Amino acid sequence: MLSILLPIYQLDPYPLVMELQKQCIASGIPYEILVSDDSLVANTTVASNINNLPNCHYHKNLKTLGRSGNRNALAQKAKGTILLFLDGDMWPKSKNFIAQYIAMSTHYPVVFGGIAYRETSPENNYQLRWLFGRSREAYALNQRIKNPYTTCFTSNLLIAKKIFDAYPFDAALTAYGYEDLLFIKTLRKNGIPIHHIENPAYHDGLEDATVFLAKTAEAMRHAEKLRSLGKLESNDLKVVYWSQRLKKWGIQPFLGVILRKVAPALQKNLEGPRPKLWVLDVFKLYCHWR
Repeated sequence: MLSILLPIYQLDPYPLVMELQKQCIASGIPYEILVSDDSLVANTTVASNINNLPNCHYHKNLKTLGRSGNRNALAQKAKGTILLFLDGDMWPKSKNFIAQYIAMSTHYPVVFGGIAYRETSPENNYQLRWLFGRSREAYALNQRIKNPYTTCFTSNLLIAKKIFDAYPFDAALTAYGYEDLLFIKTLRKNGIPIHHIENPAYHDGLEDATVFLAKTAEAMRHAEKLRSLGKLESNDLKVVYWSQRLKKWGIQPFLGVILRKVAPALQKNLEGPRPKLWVLDVFKLYCHWR
């Protein structure tokens, strides 16, 4: 049985649920689709629409669990032996999306289909998130095969339930950022292989630049906490690696002063119509030291 798990936060995944259900029925497999809303604000219309579909269930958490906790809770409710994690703002690129995963599920314990972004350029305030996703999340299959762990994300991941039960997300993580990285790192540490295929889902839930930068700043603060706790190593993130190197070389105090002065200009570029990803990298370093 396939359990499709959709962690959401104030989204309406009803169209996605209908598409996934349609594909499951066409594949002729036993299935369930579980939606878990971590926002604490129940949308009764969305809940009713989903719950009225066969084998589909909407659940609202009684308290905020965070990105890791919400995914763990979904897996605990799942009845299937195969789990498909798909974020609520994703959309299958192929009409054979479910069928392709099912074909792989009997051969591989963990399968990643990839992330895709629409070709059409979005409005200016969504440019940064779109460019970032296309450059640093939508990796080609041959690149993913060469780097199976560093190019994998849980927003579109098939995994055997017994594997997930043995290596769940770190429930202690409640702040935003890097729960994916730590989960994949755990799989790698325990010798669990990740098989990559061409079965992407579009990431349609683009955030505007201001929201994305606020989340980036939060993630950078979380990264430093994770490093201090020994959960992240310097080599796990480029920004942490360079932060440690610059501190070791004695450059950090001088460079930190410069970054504080140019931070408004960095943010202006990133929120503008032609953002540069190298500017985002510098902004991350600034946030990491702030």
